[in-house]
Amino acid sequence: MRFHLPSAIIVASGLLALGATAPAGAAEGDAPGKWTGILEEVVVTARRREERLQDVPISITVFNQRQLNNDNVVNAGDLATYTPSLSVNQRFGSENTSFAIRGFTQELRTTASVGTYFAEAVAPRGANAQTSGDGAGPGAFFDLENVQVLKGPQGTLFGRNTTGGAVLLTPQRPTDQLEGYFEGSVGNYDMYRTQGVLNIPVTDRVRMRFGYDRQERDGFLDNITNVGPANFADVDYLAGRASMTIDITDTLSNYTVATAARSRTNGQPATLIDCDAAMSGFLAFQYVPDCQAQLARQQAAGKNDFYDVAGTVPTAGVRIRQWQVINHTDWEITDNIQLKNIFSYADLRTRNSADLFATNFIQPNGGERVFAIAGIRPGLDTTNQSSMVEELRLQGTSFDGSLVWQGGLYYEYSEPEGSSGAQSPAQTICDLGTLYNTDPDAFRCDEVFGLSNLQLSVQGVEYDNRAVYAQTTYDVSPKLSVTGGLRYTWDETKGTSTDVLYGFDRDGVLGPATDITELPTVTMKSESDKPTWVIDASYNPTEDVMVYGKYSRGYRQGGVNPAGQHPTPGFNQAVRIDIHGPEKVDTYELGAKTSFAGAVAGTFNVAAFYNDFSDQQLQNGILTTAGTGSTAIVNAGKSRIWGVEVESSVSPLEGLQLGLSFTYLNTKVLELEDLSALVASTGAIPSSLSVAEGEELPYSPKQQMVASARYLLPTPAELGTVALGASYIYYSSQLAVSESASPLYYKLPSYELVNFNLNWERIADTPIDASLFVTNAFNEKYRVYLSGLWSVSGIENAMTGMPRMYGARFTYRFGD
Repeated sequence: MRFHLPSAIIVASGLLALGATAPAGAAEGDAPGKWTGILEEVVVTARRREERLQDVPISITVFNQRQLNNDNVVNAGDLATYTPSLSVNQRFGSENTSFAIRGFTQELRTTASVGTYFAEAVAPRGANAQTSGDGAGPGAFFDLENVQVLKGPQGTLFGRNTTGGAVLLTPQRPTDQLEGYFEGSVGNYDMYRTQGVLNIPVTDRVRMRFGYDRQERDGFLDNITNVGPANFADVDYLAGRASMTIDITDTLSNYTVATAARSRTNGQPATLIDCDAAMSGFLAFQYVPDCQAQLARQQAAGKNDFYDVAGTVPTAGVRIRQWQVINHTDWEITDNIQLKNIFSYADLRTRNSADLFATNFIQPNGGERVFAIAGIRPGLDTTNQSSMVEELRLQGTSFDGSLVWQGGLYYEYSEPEGSSGAQSPAQTICDLGTLYNTDPDAFRCDEVFGLSNLQLSVQGVEYDNRAVYAQTTYDVSPKLSVTGGLRYTWDETKGTSTDVLYGFDRDGVLGPATDITELPTVTMKSESDKPTWVIDASYNPTEDVMVYGKYSRGYRQGGVNPAGQHPTPGFNQAVRIDIHGPEKVDTYELGAKTSFAGAVAGTFNVAAFYNDFSDQQLQNGILTTAGTGSTAIVNAGKSRIWGVEVESSVSPLEGLQLGLSFTYLNTKVLELEDLSALVASTGAIPSSLSVAEGEELPYSPKQQMVASARYLLPTPAELGTVALGASYIYYSSQLAVSESASPLYYKLPSYELVNFNLNWERIADTPIDASLFVTNAFNEKYRVYLSGLWSVSGIENAMTGMPRMYGARFTYRFGD
């Protein structure tokens, strides 16, 4: 299905995707009655102080809570759908996603390329072996003032240095009114969701706010094997939040927000989509016959629907428990000088047990060929990590407000709270049900090659990050402002890994481990220190027009790879491919922000950027000396990224708002250093890198567009306000893996989504709202991930995008 809106509608589109329908933080029931053709101001904190969106020389997309609700944004993947230039990696499910902006993706076993912040505190660190933490987890998208997506390096003012940008989630603070709401939603796939918020002004100086969010939904992927859960890609989370503000004195205040969430789902495996009949893959003789047999069984049983997957793990599931406490202390020393302290402590635990590629390769001896199963050892967390952040910031104004300045100190420390890691099988045949025992004597496996084929890794990673920074903005004249910022960062990462290898007889008979070898604990350490900076100038030729130019340096720390190849006797001990260095980017950006009022009101913002990206952290697939598949991270790439972002808005008449967000992104890998000989010298057998010279960067579509329309129906005031909304989302085709890795399946096809919503607020002059919503209304079938296994194994797997989702939402409000 390919659905195209008429070009006239697309060209005319405006504001909703941009977050400017209402001022950030406006009450949800307020905005429709104010659609008078004058678009209200949006306030952002992109420079750690409140400013009007149109005055900030940064490319930003902003959403308030009303828009998140209208677009049914529940998780990080939903946010990316509505935000051109923003994408997510959902390889380990929608609960464990990592953000990417403008092509700056995060390879597995590296740190985040985009910083995610909740209440100004960076998200807690997660696991190294699998993606977790560092993002917006379950239950993050309720009772928010706004969400701000900042594009380009933001390392001067924001905690962690990153190359891609930052995503800021700002929760609603307690207010001085007794108010709140209760909300319930129902939908297809047996979805239900409830929310509740209560705001209490305890005294004139003490205010509290409590909220919760609970959602369940069956998965849209049907398990065709009767092994494990009946469906996958489900939702099941509970999140709670409590906050309090205390005005200690007229100049000293304290704000504390505590969050907690737990999620229990079946996970989301990939789908087996094809086998290489030509047997051209390096290991195709091992896997293609089994692949063909699986697809033939599915075809014969009539179980080869687009949303059918083969579950093989009896206890498949993803478990997440996270809590975080954030404290702000603000002291207004003078009218022009403020001191702010931000402290955060968080704990994150995850368990992920999944067949990553859903390969149901049944063998004659009753076993199953184990291809890629993650985290199957009972009692072993995938992540068990605590994170602490301390930031002290002094800011103020001088020279009658013409100089705005701030500076501060930043410290972040994260360490394991207990054992975590993974059990990684490779080249073995097992009764999979036996692998879920803590006693290796209960394992029943048979080796394929004469290698140790089951590896238990207990890992831990410790992060120590420190920085000092300063930034000033000076108004040279009423129309011209210049900004300069400098940050120096010291990063240290330490890792440990203790591996146990299990060997089995290769006799065609399933049996217990006959050889158990515990390897010595390996330690790793990576250190780096770098300056980052920003220099920009903005000019306002008129009150409603601002043009700017900016040059910034971005940097992402190096790290360690406990699941990689460690020094092995008999091989090169001097080369450590379980350690990688930092990467950097120089970003040049020109932009303009305009607004206009009158009979037709609106905004038109445009940004053009060029990124010089070097020392790129890339994946290099390897077969370790232990006989297990793994990944090395190497600094081997140099790329260039340029593009244009447009975010426009228009309110052509009372009650109508239109919007268009568009990104054109052009990426190219300029140079790749061939490190295969160096990797091989450690004893590992290297395969291809995750990118190839001359190709685009993966998961970086050239074109992304969100066009929206919202119309307020002319209903009598006593009936309430009724609004209709529609969104059209387009993603062009995008490279998923290097063409050499999967010649037939290296690109994800383009796709289009159409969403609708109907909102009736203040029904019959009561405090009750009702909404109907549908996402992917025309049930577009699309893929969001390709494994790139074709050239090695002769098989290919893909992850499936969400089908049509629809539902109804009812909200009761009080006190407003």
